[in-house]
Amino acid sequence: MPDHRYERAVSYLYSLQKHGIKLGLTNITHISNLLGAPQSAYKSIHVAGTNGKGSTCAMLQGILMERGYKTGLFTSPHMVRFTERIKVDGVEILPETVVELTEEINHAIRGADTLNPTFFEFVTAIAFLYFKRQDVDWVVFETGMGGRFDATNIIKPEASVITNIDMDHMEFLGNTIEEIAGEKAGIIKQDTPVVTTSQAPRALGVLRQKAAEQNARLEQFGVDFDAHLIRHDITGIEFNYCGSGGLSTLKIPFTGVHQVENAACAARTAEILFNGTQGLESALRGIKWPGRCELIKYAGVDMLLDGAHNPAAAEALSQTLQGIYVQSFPAIILIIGAMADKDTAGMLRALMPAADTVILSTPSYERAARPERLLELARAHSTLRHTLYSAPSISEAIKLAGQIYKKGSLVVITGSFYTVGEAKEAMGEPALLKTLAEFK
Repeated sequence: MPDHRYERAVSYLYSLQKHGIKLGLTNITHISNLLGAPQSAYKSIHVAGTNGKGSTCAMLQGILMERGYKTGLFTSPHMVRFTERIKVDGVEILPETVVELTEEINHAIRGADTLNPTFFEFVTAIAFLYFKRQDVDWVVFETGMGGRFDATNIIKPEASVITNIDMDHMEFLGNTIEEIAGEKAGIIKQDTPVVTTSQAPRALGVLRQKAAEQNARLEQFGVDFDAHLIRHDITGIEFNYCGSGGLSTLKIPFTGVHQVENAACAARTAEILFNGTQGLESALRGIKWPGRCELIKYAGVDMLLDGAHNPAAAEALSQTLQGIYVQSFPAIILIIGAMADKDTAGMLRALMPAADTVILSTPSYERAARPERLLELARAHSTLRHTLYSAPSISEAIKLAGQIYKKGSLVVITGSFYTVGEAKEAMGEPALLKTLAEFK
């Protein structure tokens, strides 16, 4: 492909970032109609929630692939490569295909003078068309934000899944748990089953009301299906899943007790769609989902990468560190870089009890909180056991952690998927169109 085509297409995608986020379905509906409604060419599952939706999507994809279906996966944001967002049977879309589809869609919408798509709307359209061209059987779609006005919400799924709902993106979704739940509940469709993790009572009330309005069968963890922990260590989780087919013993290679509910939701969704649990055990056992309690070794240093980016996710990570990882790693060095518009104080309050040494840093994004500000907040939550440092970049933070590292320590990198992505890049993972991302 000539370089000028590539540069032109990428420049166009970059230009869309200036439109920021505009919640609504008018643009994506118009684009889809101009493309012949490609999202209607395959069956789909729609996943919304505040935390856990990415790993739930990965598990659903694994289950569908295990059953022999050619399966697409659409997730966001990416960590290192833009192409992470769009996969078929676990294989990322090729950069040249992104360019080709960008040109095609841009040409299709060129005559619509009033149509100014956002970056996420355009990327969603790329995914819709790509999956049709790949002749997939199923696609698992993760919402970008919210649900009701998310660009993915023009699909007509066979089932909807809503993971844990908590306070996040309040500037777009609302300032109460009820308002945020209302936005997530927007993916519930007429006569379409919806599966949910356990929820706070106020959020659950909103989901129940929406399901009743849509005559949608609501399946709730702990009521209609359940799971009970058997074993949890740094290699993963073993649990008993109790669904309509009785008891199944399942394993997932993730840590974090909260992942049991996500796995149970994926299992229950498969039961509803396929009337059984065939392939569940082998599918879940082999799931890989980078950046979620991902344990690696770099330059002889043990590291855990987790994209926890709000207080609820930070609390879940902290509990996992204190409950599981301290048994193998008695000293924890925490590297945290977060976005300035997040509840960074709440995140630090949750994470610092799990750490001995804390390095406050920043990914190279305009929205990122400055290390000096994080250091100020960290001091308010520090105790005599804490040693605090700051570093001007994630790569410098990793170097600093290597210098103070002692055998038996675990370096934990968290605070944002952008932080985890920069860490992966600093450790040698090739980046590709990395800065093609939503401006929030």
